[in-house]
Amino acid sequence: MSYRAVSELHIIPKGQTVNADYYVREILNKSLMSTMQRQPEEASILRRKMLPDMSRAIFQQDGAPAHTAKKTQEWCDNNLVEFWTKETWPGNSPDLNPIENLWSIVKHDIQMMPTPTNVLMLENHVKLAWSRISPEILENLVSGMCNRVKLCIKRKGGYIGK
Repeated sequence: MSYRAVSELHIIPKGQTVNADYYVREILNKSLMSTMQRQPEEASILRRKMLPDMSRAIFQQDGAPAHTAKKTQEWCDNNLVEFWTKETWPGNSPDLNPIENLWSIVKHDIQMMPTPTNVLMLENHVKLAWSRISPEILENLVSGMCNRVKLCIKRKGGYIGK
């Protein structure tokens, strides 16, 4: 996600473990790099909206093992203009990760839909909820980060809520 748009949703196949190899190959190499490497004139609307100026983008991950693995950190170091290393971002800090709040919004939207009766229906609900995320929601989530960091510092790392 960015201030302006969400990326394509990647649904992990049933039985697939998200380890560093899978994460680098499927998420970073295929999804992220293909979006970043397109020339502006051939880029999708997603690329033009989400990543208009890559020199100002900072790639952020959480502390998931696939994100903090040496292979992933090396890939990010070699392929991204700027990213926060596993040492930069505080561990166990969902309060400071706007994607966590975005997932709460998606979950709420899904709960308003008819209860899925199978995996395919659930996947379709998730895709629909993801497609409904408005630019205003993203702007609010990203814009609120400065205040969230200040509040986290004020609370000495304590939980700050949604």
